[in-house]
Amino acid sequence: MAVTKADTLTQTKKQLEYYSDFLDSFAVSPYSGSLAKTTNENSVKQAIKNLILTNLGERFFSPNIGTNVNKSLFEPNDLVTVLDLQLYIENTVKYYEPRVSELYVNITPSVDELYLVINIVFYIINNPVPIDLTLNLKRVR
Repeated sequence: MAVTKADTLTQTKKQLEYYSDFLDSFAVSPYSGSLAKTTNENSVKQAIKNLILTNLGERFFSPNIGTNVNKSLFEPNDLVTVLDLQLYIENTVKYYEPRVSELYVNITPSVDELYLVINIVFYIINNPVPIDLTLNLKRVR
């Protein structure tokens, strides 16, 4: 189920907030006038997506954070590249996202080999429900 901008900015039933972050878009909440935030599962999904899409050396004072996924999109689309990418993602999330307890990464190249589908299933600490995150990474020519 996709989360739309309206879902993130409207108030629904009050649930417990275990984790919260600002939205990537830095949208302003119409209720409070401050930055809108994402909570719980969506917060962790956003953090994992940011970690995966960060290149090594891109963050100041933390050059080891990142996966170099964009660089690997132009490598040969074979099993070795997929396994390397899977290992990079698993290690990055394992070391830099402490809210995730278990992680399963599955990468499948497209039929025409123009993009990769990364499917991540993970568990948040103290939450028995698995959470699914799917990213489509396309190379731009």
